[in-house]
Amino acid sequence: MMYGYYGDYYGGFWPFHVIGSLFGVLILVFFIVLLVKLIRGARKGRWCGPWAGSSAEDLLKERFVKGEISKEEYEEKLKVIRA
Repeated sequence: MMYGYYGDYYGGFWPFHVIGSLFGVLILVFFIVLLVKLIRGARKGRWCGPWAGSSAEDLLKERFVKGEISKEEYEEKLKVIRA
């Protein structure tokens, strides 16, 4: 049988087969990690990432710091949120 110029029966240079396989595995791992992060974020009631927005406690804290609500209101609403 005739072999290709680089010695591979299929006519390709064998390190490219290894590099291509590793690249495919890296892509697979990337998507698995992404899927796991999204599922964990959804279970916690929020999405992962900077686009997720603020939690209820963060919003309540902002309102308290700005002086929109009193300390008593803050503590009362915080108890409701954490319950």
